[in-house]
Amino acid sequence: MPLALPRRAVAAMPRALGPVHMLALDLPALDAAEPPVLTRLAVFANPWPGSVTVWRSADGAGYQPMLVAAAPATMGETLDALPRGIAACWNAGASLRVRLYGGALTSKTDARVFEGANAAAIRNPSGAWEIVQFANADLIDANTYRLSRLLRGQAGSDHAIVDELPAGAPFVMLDEHLLPLARGRDALARPLDLRAVASNRSHDDAAAVALTVTPGATALRPLSPAHVAAVRQGDGIHLSWIRRTRIDGDGWAAEPPLGEDVEAYTLDILSGATVVRSIACATPAALYAGADELADFGAPQATLRVRVAQLSSAVGAGFPTELTLTL
Repeated sequence: MPLALPRRAVAAMPRALGPVHMLALDLPALDAAEPPVLTRLAVFANPWPGSVTVWRSADGAGYQPMLVAAAPATMGETLDALPRGIAACWNAGASLRVRLYGGALTSKTDARVFEGANAAAIRNPSGAWEIVQFANADLIDANTYRLSRLLRGQAGSDHAIVDELPAGAPFVMLDEHLLPLARGRDALARPLDLRAVASNRSHDDAAAVALTVTPGATALRPLSPAHVAAVRQGDGIHLSWIRRTRIDGDGWAAEPPLGEDVEAYTLDILSGATVVRSIACATPAALYAGADELADFGAPQATLRVRVAQLSSAVGAGFPTELTLTL
């Protein structure tokens, strides 16, 4: 009986590892979670190594596993400059090309967009992230899409709309692949020293990528007030506005929750860029007395430049609304 040939051993090839790319996003509160998520982390690699572990160090010496990304985030960059658009309204004539590092985009119906689909964050030159939604995503080249029927400044990110968003801006889809990196007031302004690498490797591997992240207060800042109005009456100028809530404010059946410990605002009266008077308010209304107007300007004004912001006991003034009102 002939002897069996020896079985040839095949060496297992190590899983391919591409460089890990990380982006930290300080976004407005996207849900009613408590404590709120201050910073989210987007992780991408090509090829994807199966999973990526994010390690954290408290002292710069030792590292401990903190998070595991089981799938890559959908990330890329814009290819066109995007001019200023109107927040929370369909920007029907605007479009934007985006090149993805990997993944795919699809079109959604208006109804799905209104339910939160196709939301992405785009970083402006100052570092703030504007949340944009899109209904149409047309593949026009390899990994390149033209996005149209845009909703700008979503989820309270209208403060991040700039006159022109330049090409090359980082683009991140807001989906379940983002990792919650920092939560609650205690995490504010506390730097996080991170390293990310394939989960089958150690934090000190040569392929590990380092990133230092300092969580900001975007998710805790009250949103800018809306519908600011002014009417001159016998005792002065009566101003009013409508507050917006950063927490659980999508319902229409009841008054939206305050979202803060107490209701408070600051109203600034401006002359050019100079604040000539500040008025503290406990309700979304204020009286700019006629005597104060004469003291500040010397005569009644036909127009009035104002800036109003809701206050937070945790982080101070929220995002302001600034505009010129005709009296």
